[in-house]
Amino acid sequence: MIVLREKEELCIDIDCFNLKYTLECGQCFRWEVKSSEENTYMGVVKDRVLKVKQKENKIFVYSNNTDSLEEVVRNYFDFNTNYEDIEAKIIEFDSHVKEALSNTSGIRILNQDFFETLISYIISANNNIPRISKSVKEISKRYGKRICFEDKEYYLFPTPEELKDVTIEEYRKCGVGFRDKYIYSTVHDILNGKLDINKIKEKDTLTLREELLNLKGVGPKVADCILLFSCNRSEVFPIDVWVERVMSVLYFKETKGKMKKKDILEYAKNNFGNYAGIVQQHLFYNMREKMF
Repeated sequence: MIVLREKEELCIDIDCFNLKYTLECGQCFRWEVKSSEENTYMGVVKDRVLKVKQKENKIFVYSNNTDSLEEVVRNYFDFNTNYEDIEAKIIEFDSHVKEALSNTSGIRILNQDFFETLISYIISANNNIPRISKSVKEISKRYGKRICFEDKEYYLFPTPEELKDVTIEEYRKCGVGFRDKYIYSTVHDILNGKLDINKIKEKDTLTLREELLNLKGVGPKVADCILLFSCNRSEVFPIDVWVERVMSVLYFKETKGKMKKKDILEYAKNNFGNYAGIVQQHLFYNMREKMF
């Protein structure tokens, strides 16, 4: 167990960032609102617990682990990427993107831990966010390292090695339902070298996507979410029910809901290019929150 008795604060000045939108736009499942009035969130990120607060363009961070804290925070929230330039480009794509961006400027694509994202999105198939979060939290509590921070217990997401002896039945007890066998299979595929998670960055997007699709429980949407939210592949365009809906309403009205996913992917590739994933997050969040 890791215990922190004193907290240290990190302050970062950052433009074009909205903490609330970034953490609540469906990318991740390990963050909880500490105080909505103070715009403060608690989350488990890789090897540590973070408490993050935003006040205007300043980000205040507290953590149990202050080793390389600024580097970790900047990488996780993608602070080293110039989103002002990106938003200036994508706002010119069309009127729908412009409207979405005017509502949710500041969304950044998180750089999440690959293995945790992989398992989390396998759990996400035909599931809802509260249940996904609960299952991820339960797996972490049962098999991850415990951390005490600000008088509360948190748990790191376990590594493949920490899960090597977990049975299908034990995964089922974590509330993952029929996905238990998929998690078990994926963990052992990684342990057996079928997917080398240490060489993710070396692979091109198409190759990595095919390798992900070869894992049990990983379909096209899950694979694209993993690529976007943990592999920095901003050209991918994950399609869930919300994205299908927003694309149908805004871009495929003439099809009367009969457009195919391949048509959506082709449209995103041709019109949004390397920023398709960023555009997707704005469209998704605007539709889900009824901002259009």
